Amino acid sequence: MKLSRHWFACLLLLVSHAAPADEGKRILDETFSGELSREWFWELGTWTAQAGVLRGFESGERRHGPVKMRKLLLRDAVIECEFRLERGATFAGIILNGSQERGHLVHLVMGRDQVRLLAHPKKGETVELVKHAGSLAPDSWHRVRMTFSGETLKAMIDDREITASHPCIAEEKLTFGLGGDSGGPEGEAAGALEFRSLRVTESVASPAPDPAKPEPTKLPEALVASIEAHPGLTYVRHDDREVKLDLYRPKGRKEALPAIVCIHGGGWFKGERSSMSNLATALAAKGFVTVSISYRLSGEAQFPAAIHDCKAAVRWLRANAETYGIDPSNIGATGLSAGGHLAALLATSSRVDALEGDGGNGGHSSAVQACLAMGAQSDLLSARIGELSAKADDPFYRTFLGGPQSEIRETYALASPRHHLDEADPPLLFMSGEKDDPSTHAVEMRADLEKLGVPSGLVLLTDAPHSFLGREDAFNACLGAAAEFFAKHLGP
Repeated sequence: MKLSRHWFACLLLLVSHAAPADEGKRILDETFSGELSREWFWELGTWTAQAGVLRGFESGERRHGPVKMRKLLLRDAVIECEFRLERGATFAGIILNGSQERGHLVHLVMGRDQVRLLAHPKKGETVELVKHAGSLAPDSWHRVRMTFSGETLKAMIDDREITASHPCIAEEKLTFGLGGDSGGPEGEAAGALEFRSLRVTESVASPAPDPAKPEPTKLPEALVASIEAHPGLTYVRHDDREVKLDLYRPKGRKEALPAIVCIHGGGWFKGERSSMSNLATALAAKGFVTVSISYRLSGEAQFPAAIHDCKAAVRWLRANAETYGIDPSNIGATGLSAGGHLAALLATSSRVDALEGDGGNGGHSSAVQACLAMGAQSDLLSARIGELSAKADDPFYRTFLGGPQSEIRETYALASPRHHLDEADPPLLFMSGEKDDPSTHAVEMRADLEKLGVPSGLVLLTDAPHSFLGREDAFNACLGAAAEFFAKHLGP
């Protein structure tokens, strides 16, 4: 079986945390009965979805097997669907990937004469884990079920089972794709690939803990009990759409306290405010009022909608300061990844009318007095982001900003925290996992801040990845540095 090299080069996907088991919470049940959601963000070839079937074949000037990609965050889960190789189609594939920097993770190739399971230890490297001879009849439906459990993947194709283990399999997956070789450049006349009954299910049981792996973050019960929570408060409305936040405050504190806005990550197109709940709760225990906010994701509304919502959250805090015991003169912001970018933009753009929005409480300022930006991109006009956004399958910057950097540089500048710096900006601390990309160190922006006399710095968390809040050791280090920073610049 001949595999197109382009099939490996063009797939990037996104997938949600769970654990391995046969049954669990259903997180995707795709009917393919009409127009697909925007989560199916990129394709090559011609694809249609009707009567319960997703159908693709090669087409266009760029000769390439059909590929259809979807965003979906996963780690351990069960993925199952049915597929058919029509006429000259030679193989169907399912591939899962990490970030753009990480690239492909694992790839199941289901061909007429063999099944292969491939791992990608690093970008551009492929390791064949399993090669299983057999036959798949063309023009017939076949069923595949992939079960991810830690570093182990079990795949059932009809009655054949293959199992393999590799560290790649345990990594966080961000996107997945369906595709393969539909038969060649003659288009639909040569053949087509069909998929149906696609389901993704969270696992019920977790794999046995690995003593060598860091412990997941878990807050002490006494700490959680010391905090009063106000979940699901609406802070801004857009027509019928309510955008909500969860508020946390230490029990027994009657005086007005400084506040901190906590902004979740997820590439601006996914994520939930609950991912910041632990940090918001732990910071509240240090003497702050904290809020973990939702905001409009790029699939709902492109930039500047997200920053408009973040600024609306700050104004809401000031408008409701008396109700929730907030010191309106001392409000900070923090966030991780895309949330870190938004926090930094919030800190540096208080005098930029185009980013203010009309989300209510217009009589109050959206300025913050301190910012901790974690795992954040600070300069969206960088050459690195120019290269990433130039890729047709970029799920981050194009989706968020509306196009590649080369075509809308003014928009990228407007979205760049570094573009708005001046002497009035608040103290801005950057934090990054030691294993994260160096672009999150904000070297150039920190130099600019130093020239302006604005306090700044960088905290590197030892041995930590990009998304470090789920690791207890990194979380505790983050909390200590964050509490010290905000206490210095906000009080109490």
